[in-house]
Amino acid sequence: MLQQLPSQRVRVGDSVVDVAAREILPASAAVGDAPHRISLKAIDLLLVLIGHAGKVVSRETLLETVWPDTLPGDDVVTQAVAQLRKAFGSDEPYIETIAKHGYRLLAPVQWLDLAAQDVPVAVAAAPVETPSRPMLKLVGTVAALSALAFALWLAIGADRERAQKVAGGSGDPAPPFLKITSAPGMEFAPSLSPDGSQVAYSAYVDENGVGRTSLMMQTTAPVEPRQLTHPVGGEHDAMSAWSPDGRQIAFYRVRRGGNGVSCHLMLMASAGGEPHTVASCDGDRLRKFSWHPDGKQLVFGASNAGQTGVNAIELFDLASGSARKLDYTHAASDIDLAPVFSPDGRWIAFQRNVSRGDLWLMPAAGGQPERLTRIESNLFGLAWSPDGRSIIFSAYRGQEASLLRLDVQSRRITELGIGNARFPNVALKDPSVVFVIEDAPTSLYRVRIPARGTAAAPPEVVFPSSGTELLPSVAPDGNQIVFVSDRTGDVRLWWGEIGRASSLRPIENFVPFPRHPAAWSADGKTVLMIGADGDNEALYEITPATGAVQKLALPEGRPTYGAYGAEPGQLLVVADRGAGRLGLTLYQRRGLLLQALASLDDVALARFDPQERRVVFIRNASWGLWQAGLDLQGPRLIDDLHADPGGALPRIVPSAGFYLQSRRLVTSAEGNWMVGAGGDCNMRWIAVNAPAGSRSGPCLDPRGGELTGVSFDAGSGWLYYSYSTQDDSDIGWAQLPETAEQTAEPGQR
Repeated sequence: MLQQLPSQRVRVGDSVVDVAAREILPASAAVGDAPHRISLKAIDLLLVLIGHAGKVVSRETLLETVWPDTLPGDDVVTQAVAQLRKAFGSDEPYIETIAKHGYRLLAPVQWLDLAAQDVPVAVAAAPVETPSRPMLKLVGTVAALSALAFALWLAIGADRERAQKVAGGSGDPAPPFLKITSAPGMEFAPSLSPDGSQVAYSAYVDENGVGRTSLMMQTTAPVEPRQLTHPVGGEHDAMSAWSPDGRQIAFYRVRRGGNGVSCHLMLMASAGGEPHTVASCDGDRLRKFSWHPDGKQLVFGASNAGQTGVNAIELFDLASGSARKLDYTHAASDIDLAPVFSPDGRWIAFQRNVSRGDLWLMPAAGGQPERLTRIESNLFGLAWSPDGRSIIFSAYRGQEASLLRLDVQSRRITELGIGNARFPNVALKDPSVVFVIEDAPTSLYRVRIPARGTAAAPPEVVFPSSGTELLPSVAPDGNQIVFVSDRTGDVRLWWGEIGRASSLRPIENFVPFPRHPAAWSADGKTVLMIGADGDNEALYEITPATGAVQKLALPEGRPTYGAYGAEPGQLLVVADRGAGRLGLTLYQRRGLLLQALASLDDVALARFDPQERRVVFIRNASWGLWQAGLDLQGPRLIDDLHADPGGALPRIVPSAGFYLQSRRLVTSAEGNWMVGAGGDCNMRWIAVNAPAGSRSGPCLDPRGGELTGVSFDAGSGWLYYSYSTQDDSDIGWAQLPETAEQTAEPGQR
């Protein structure tokens, strides 16, 4: 049954579905209209319905096929169907709900772009019937079986050889991919062997509350891995990288415990054995690295924790164990991350800056870097193609991170058609790529801050949902809340009254960019948030009670965050200052016009502190919490955010860059706090600028997980937060498609 689809495009009713791109162009679309992008699970479900067009498919069958080996809520099927219906956008029903049974595809189906020898397939709607589950698996035409098989393949994987044939023979720029790991928990940081036959990656295991991370090894197929390293409890092996000859693997080993943090760069034989230490490192600021093609050097990027002196690229000589900073043009506020040598060793490609990141290129010996892209987006890793002509990278496209290809010569960027994919790694001598697929559902919780010396009560779910809920922001009155959610399929900003789920509703005509939470006005009537504006982003003011949305025209820069200032009509806006460098501007609003009053460079997020009547902010290239006057004058560090005031390690938010610091910052009329993190508790209530001995506060949530946003209601003492307790991520693999340059005849190049 595991066959390739008859085509990558299929007509359903009067709509056209691009399976690889996960896009539906409805019949009602006008010329130039963009197609509707749907989720991976929605396209899987559609393929199952296509495979049984005109037949009833039970909810149980859909759950078993599209969500195998998981325990999803029953409403995930409802959400996927709702997303499909919205994308088709027809007055005529395409998908019929059969009460207490399942769903039936009513619209006729025809595969498009078939080869001349292929027989066109058109499946018309049939009378309602409910076959048994064994019959559901067998009924249908060859095309129907192929469609169902492809959905199963996307869900549970297939063998590598089959994927290579599909990728190499389709001619489509969007390659299919295999999910080659499926164990519970986290598999991350993959690295391909030079020939592309094997992949090393990290896998996290939590046993009896003591976690450890091991390096695993397997072929690039969904097979059982073997454990490569054997760390003890509390040790974590991560960021593996194969040597160019395939004989060695370099990686970090970090140990966190009662004596603080220790970190070492390790080297071991790829065939296995005991690793040995190459150099010491700072476990609170792991720096991504890669090998020089000669196997004698490593190149290290900056720390995204914004530490002075470690925001530039360095070279490390393995023979001598010495490091030196590369001599190249670099501003003090620039953060240069994830450097990678080109396959011939002549160039270094890297990411410059974070929220407004771009790809840059410079000679391997240093000098003047050249900017390759102008997308100014969040980036998630990069890698060279084996021929050195292009760079594969991950960046936000719409509401999710996707794999992209940059042609270095022409600067042209194309999509590879693989969404929800991050941190790509390409084999040195084989056009194949591995990447991380993240699937960690996030929910909204709240917990009341306990009195000093007492334990916190168990956290409460705010609004139960099977979707992902992010970035809560509670109003000053403590009764309203806005947050980002995909509970109906599309990512939207939602508003509701706390304690009354029936009040929830999405804000129409606004697509949020989920980087930072919305900021409320002092009177609780409006919020500011960054949202999509075509291919760009803009600052919007929203009145949740009425749903009114107004775009604010900024005089300069693309914004990343906006908040209200100390006086009526004042706004604090963080925006791009060029080349991805962020800065803060204080504006006075006069009608629809914004007049700049003051500005401050190197600011990632800023808020008005009502208790101290000041502006507090977080910088890109300097760790800690800073302050300035209401006129943005006199900036100074007020807390270095270490567990012990004065700079002693560990930090209270280990390994976090400024964007994670900002998601853990609480500013209110009662004071400022950080929701700290550490080995024993990932959510600890910590006062900012506290004297020695009184820094640490109570643990608010003992569960492990990822915190993605906090908001505090000082009146009631409730802390609202979005939290994922399932650190689920898997490794995907794909064969890179050939480019037009590669397939051209010699005389055409």
